[in-house]
Amino acid sequence: MGTNKKTLLISSLSSELGKVEEYLDIDKNIDDDIEISYSSRYMMEALRTFEEEEILILLNSDVKPIIIKNIHDESLIQLILPIKTY
Repeated sequence: MGTNKKTLLISSLSSELGKVEEYLDIDKNIDDDIEISYSSRYMMEALRTFEEEEILILLNSDVKPIIIKNIHDESLIQLILPIKTY
C-alpha cells in the first residue's frame, strides 16, 4: 500500500494470481508519501467487519500499525501490523 498526493495504491503479488493493483482517491492531511507492507489476509478480515462504504484508514509511517475506523461508530476499530520488507 502506498500513497501519492491524492491517490492510494493497493497492490498484491501472488504466484497463483499474478499482480493486482487498485487505485483509490483519498484525502490526506500530510504531504509525505507512505509505503507500507502488510498481510492481505489480515486486511481483508478487518475490512469485512465494516458495513459502510466509507471508512477511515489511518497510516502514520511504514513501521506503525494501520488503524481502520468506522466513520459513524467509534466503537469499531481494527488494527493491522505492518510487515518488514527489506
